[in-house]
Amino acid sequence: MIAQEDLKLWTGHSAQAKLTKEWRLNVGQLLLFSQEPFELSSLQNSARVTYRINKRISTGLGYIRSSDPSDPDQEARNRLTGRFRLNARLGKLRIANSFRAEWHFPERSKFEYRLRYGFRIHRGNWGLPLKTTPFITNELHYYLSGKPLQYRDEFGEKVVKQSPNGLHAHRITLGVRFRPFKRANASLSYMRQTEFNIGNKYREIHVVDPRNGRIRRQFNNFSVVMFRFSYQLDLRKKSPRPTSIGSNFPKTTPKQAVAIK
Repeated sequence: MIAQEDLKLWTGHSAQAKLTKEWRLNVGQLLLFSQEPFELSSLQNSARVTYRINKRISTGLGYIRSSDPSDPDQEARNRLTGRFRLNARLGKLRIANSFRAEWHFPERSKFEYRLRYGFRIHRGNWGLPLKTTPFITNELHYYLSGKPLQYRDEFGEKVVKQSPNGLHAHRITLGVRFRPFKRANASLSYMRQTEFNIGNKYREIHVVDPRNGRIRRQFNNFSVVMFRFSYQLDLRKKSPRPTSIGSNFPKTTPKQAVAIK
């Protein structure tokens, strides 16, 4: 069973500040537009702190608040995230493995906690204008502690009522990243999300009620055209260069040295 897909437009901007050699602070905003009708459906404001253990490994904590600008009375959604990232190289290919654990409150119907694993590949400098680099990202989502769903057998008899825990979503993103000017990065990409069921049938989403044919927790499949822009700031305190004694004296040439003697 495949749910009808929807095309969305997302655009975002962010700023990253280097606080020290290891610590980074990132704040940003993501605007989510729906297609029919074309309108701003959601606004996400985020903040994240990242600690770089070394050049390959980093970890961080973040917060995201989502709201609907067209309905200010609607309760905002909140999200706390923990991140871990491991970078690697395979020849000229650069690989980023990321793991993200999210706590959503209030809980969503399909999950309260979501685990996300991402695998991103891109190549180094291609020699293209604006240092343009293509990339591809695959991401898997594991849902936990959603609202309990009543599962029934083919005759409509109750079997068990529980959360639809399990691996339920995949996202693939194709895009290009480029540098419009110094300290700035931008990307243009296409992303597609597909939800699915795998494993225990009593942990599924998109469940058909055998009594009336209604679908509960319908698949949320959609595509996104996305543009992002980010700017980097360096707030680290730069210590003045040490000066040695006599460094301010003018330099003398060998001929001048001989004359002095």
